[in-house]
Amino acid sequence: MTSLIYGYGKTGKSFERFLKNRNLKYDIYDKNNKKYNKDYEFKRYSQILCSPGIPRDTYNKLTQLNNNVLTDLDIFFKEDNSIKIGITGTNRKSTTAFHLYQLFEDFESASLVGNIGNTLLDNINKAKYSIIELSSFQLDKMIENNLDFGILLNIDKDHIDYHGSFESYKIAKQRILESNKSISYELDPYKLFKWITKIKPRKINFKNLSYRYQSISNRVINDSKSTNFHSLSYAVKKASLDFKDEEYILITCGDPAKEDFRNIKIFGPEQVYIFGEHSKEIDKCIMHNKKNVFDNLEDIFKSFRDKLDSQNILFSPGYPSGKDYKDFEERGDVFNRTLKKYL
Repeated sequence: MTSLIYGYGKTGKSFERFLKNRNLKYDIYDKNNKKYNKDYEFKRYSQILCSPGIPRDTYNKLTQLNNNVLTDLDIFFKEDNSIKIGITGTNRKSTTAFHLYQLFEDFESASLVGNIGNTLLDNINKAKYSIIELSSFQLDKMIENNLDFGILLNIDKDHIDYHGSFESYKIAKQRILESNKSISYELDPYKLFKWITKIKPRKINFKNLSYRYQSISNRVINDSKSTNFHSLSYAVKKASLDFKDEEYILITCGDPAKEDFRNIKIFGPEQVYIFGEHSKEIDKCIMHNKKNVFDNLEDIFKSFRDKLDSQNILFSPGYPSGKDYKDFEERGDVFNRTLKKYL
């Protein structure tokens, strides 16, 4: 029998490697790739292997056409023998997963996989512990929860464009509580490690991920990973403390549709600079006395290039990339390159 890989991005390519390693036949469908945008009879495939990021309505249609639609998480649950630790939350899940992984690395063999960027299927049976960062998309499509430990960090309004409502998003996130053992609203990696292992870990100096409130200099913070209101609010409060009550500006961009065009009040920065394809929409969402709207990031830097060396800057977009960038990493890279150009 033949499998169909639905979506040929990073996860789709990991499906391909998985099937090749097992000498299994497959076809590929991807509507955004001319080579793989073909008319297939979905019913005839033994299974459809679906990337978790595809729209919810598309996924539901596939399940109506084929009764064996799987994500990489479903396959990982079946194939992998490690102790599986799932982490989700609206915010801090990448950082918490990364820090917890470092504690486990210091303890036993461990893999860091899932939404954080390391593909699940390329890490089957590679370690004793698997720390899995899980998005609401993955949890929503997950057939059965086979996690040994599930960690729910927090829930706030997010991904409304995918889920349709906050209640639907909340239900998806709370599926992690179906794990064999679960815990809620605990972000301390040391406490989480002890909860899982019953052993107190030794203190270590944690490494941090790029673009999570990353200090580029004493005056510039790149928080490109900020993709929602909650993370933006956290960054603004922290910046007000870190800049020691000195004036600073906030630069923001991205697609506010993800949060249903939520209205937010910004307190802290002297001015808010907005740019990009969605700037007019953001301008309607953000309430601040001094807002400046620009077409692009370069125009922002040009506008205050004479005082750039003394300007405190918080780049915390508060929204996903939308039409501006491929992802938050590209957005963070572009910010750093543009800053360097004008310094």
